[in-house]
Amino acid sequence: MKLANDHHKKEAQASERGKTALRVGIWAERATLWLMWLRGWDLVAWRQKMGRYELDLILSRGNDLRLIEVKARKPGAWVNADIALTEHQRVRLQSAMRQWLDKIPWPKCVSFQRVSWSGMRCKFHPPENWDSLKIQR
Repeated sequence: MKLANDHHKKEAQASERGKTALRVGIWAERATLWLMWLRGWDLVAWRQKMGRYELDLILSRGNDLRLIEVKARKPGAWVNADIALTEHQRVRLQSAMRQWLDKIPWPKCVSFQRVSWSGMRCKFHPPENWDSLKIQR
């Protein structure tokens, strides 16, 4: 009986951590969106589901379209936020973005940018031009 109770406690703790992570992630995406609005970007799509994948923020400014991937970690965890996007995840994001562009074509520049949050501090990584990756069709 004690093992069953311990198992339920662990499940409840994991569920609570998941809910907290989701809240923090949504907060970081909203904060990123506000900062991008201040820089002149407009929201095109937020938390766009493409199959099993999700595109955090898709923004436009003039002819430019930018996919923003937001990573949020607890305060002081810069390293974890900075390296949170693996090469495999990047390929999945590119694939999801290709699917999105097949449905909603964008005739001009397409770029990608990561934004890392550690507590209330954020770091904007340099944007990457995805035109050369044949994202546009």
